[in-house]
Amino acid sequence: MHILIVGAGIAGLGAAWALVRDGHRVTVLEQGPIPNPRGTSVDSHRLIRRAYGAETGYMRLITHAYAAWDRLWADLGVRLCVDTGALSMSALANDWVATSLKALRDDGFAVEELDARRLAARFPLVESQGIAAAFYSPDGGVLLADRIVAALARWLTDKGASLRPDTRVAAIDADAGSVTLAGGGRLVADLVLVAAGAWVAALAPSVAARVEPSRQVVAYVDLPDDLARAWAAHPSLLCAERTTGFYLVPPVMAPDGTQTRLKIGDHLFSRSGDAESDPRIASTEETRAVFEQARGRLRDLDRYRLAEGKVCYYTVDRRPGRETFQSLMLGKAAWAMSNCSGHGFKFGACLGEAFADMVAGRRSADAFTRYAAGEAP
Repeated sequence: MHILIVGAGIAGLGAAWALVRDGHRVTVLEQGPIPNPRGTSVDSHRLIRRAYGAETGYMRLITHAYAAWDRLWADLGVRLCVDTGALSMSALANDWVATSLKALRDDGFAVEELDARRLAARFPLVESQGIAAAFYSPDGGVLLADRIVAALARWLTDKGASLRPDTRVAAIDADAGSVTLAGGGRLVADLVLVAAGAWVAALAPSVAARVEPSRQVVAYVDLPDDLARAWAAHPSLLCAERTTGFYLVPPVMAPDGTQTRLKIGDHLFSRSGDAESDPRIASTEETRAVFEQARGRLRDLDRYRLAEGKVCYYTVDRRPGRETFQSLMLGKAAWAMSNCSGHGFKFGACLGEAFADMVAGRRSADAFTRYAAGEAP
């Protein structure tokens, strides 16, 4: 089959990788360069972790994700993930952290519960006072996102896939399996996959009823040498406070010998903004606000130098409290995938394989949709 994929982020390229492995002819269309710095997938890193609260489907899907990434590393010839483990902690006794701990134990996954004393002893970079629940999971690490996207693009090109950067799609015909290009012309294939991230609703209006764009700011931090060394040996961090919380990506060494920066972000969806018109400039004030969420929880925070803020756009589930990936058939010959709500990158390879399974008839359309929604791993 010939399959057109709109969007060269991890969802589109992950599907392209799996489809090419299955012997399909694949064309990937991207509105900007590949990798596109405006895309959600193109940042220094993304986390992979096992803890998922009550979302036990996604917790179990991490097993599939790791296996799929291993197959991808074998194809690329380089492992673009650094294992760190994951530390989760909360100032509340019965919230997402406690629920995650119970779910991990019930399923038999390795996990170490930490009281305040053990937390302080093992992880002295964080302030344990006021923490009601904490645990360490060895399943966790840092996916080198921008390097993964670039390496996938090179691999696909080497394998004969057609990657077309700077090719904006104006419309799709979901029944005919065709796309109309903004610059003129029409491309026809056996199947179209729309994986356009925060732009997906413009091409697939039916998806707009399910997801919305969300402007997100992350803070990059420079460290003095002693803190840099300490954080380089530290797990990733998810911290829930009484009214807010933050996540922290530790600096890690990439295979090329360069070290990434420490990153702090939050999970407070803005549910606002326009991915197309936003100049992607994070103000000092909004970057500082993200950084300051770690105050009182990271010791010696005044020694951390706020270097810069960056803006990206997620698509997020419109339903309050839900963060489900959306995948739906748009017509006789088109699908849309939205690995959304800020936690989709880690599943890019296994969801790509699941989509290829559906195309090959190894998985039904309904089974694929439920799999992506974390219902049937």
